[in-house]
Amino acid sequence: MPEWISITACYAFVPFTQEQVTALQKEFLAFGQKRDMRGLCVLAPEGINATVSGNSSAILEWKERLRALDEAIIFKDSLARKIIFKRWSVKVREEIVSLREPGIKPEGTRKHLTPEEWQHTLEHEDVVVLDARNSYEVELGKFKNAIDPGIRRFHQFSAFARAGTIPKDKKVLMYCTGGIRCEKALLSMEKEGYTNVYQLAGGILAYLEKFPHKNFEGECFVFDHRVAVDQKLEPSETFE
Repeated sequence: MPEWISITACYAFVPFTQEQVTALQKEFLAFGQKRDMRGLCVLAPEGINATVSGNSSAILEWKERLRALDEAIIFKDSLARKIIFKRWSVKVREEIVSLREPGIKPEGTRKHLTPEEWQHTLEHEDVVVLDARNSYEVELGKFKNAIDPGIRRFHQFSAFARAGTIPKDKKVLMYCTGGIRCEKALLSMEKEGYTNVYQLAGGILAYLEKFPHKNFEGECFVFDHRVAVDQKLEPSETFE
């Protein structure tokens, strides 16, 4: 049986100059090629977003390098026996997650709930749970009673927030796959007058690591050859 491949996903909103972005792209391309890594790293002036795979020592080195950019960066780890990316790629884009709202710029960590805090809130408070992902992701799995915003692309989320279908006096718990989309979606909600919105730190991936088979139902869509991961964060056998 083939050995497990280590996978880690992370993001950080760290301001870079265009010169720094160009230099990091060159450095990270060489970094991954030297260690036979595969995956996708996206760089932009607002930060970094990456899901990468490789042997355990390569992943440890990758984490050390990224912590030098942001010591508070959170990594969501999982394993697979099959290759989940065809190649190693480092791309430069205008945004690390595309909302197309130039005025929305996440800074630091705010209104984050750890998986433990999220679970406690679900069990003890009257809240609205909002999924910030695309509908095709929601179809594979979601939190119990979560609202699907009915979007096909993340940049459509702002229109959902403007529509105001959720009462503005409600406490809203928002989540996505790994947390990055919520960073911008939360600010988009606040822009429209929502003042009591919180996000799940580390997203579904962090929650399932702590609370498999609890309030999240189904499987979690991922953007690689696994298609989805199950409640144990192992590659889906249902959606191969």
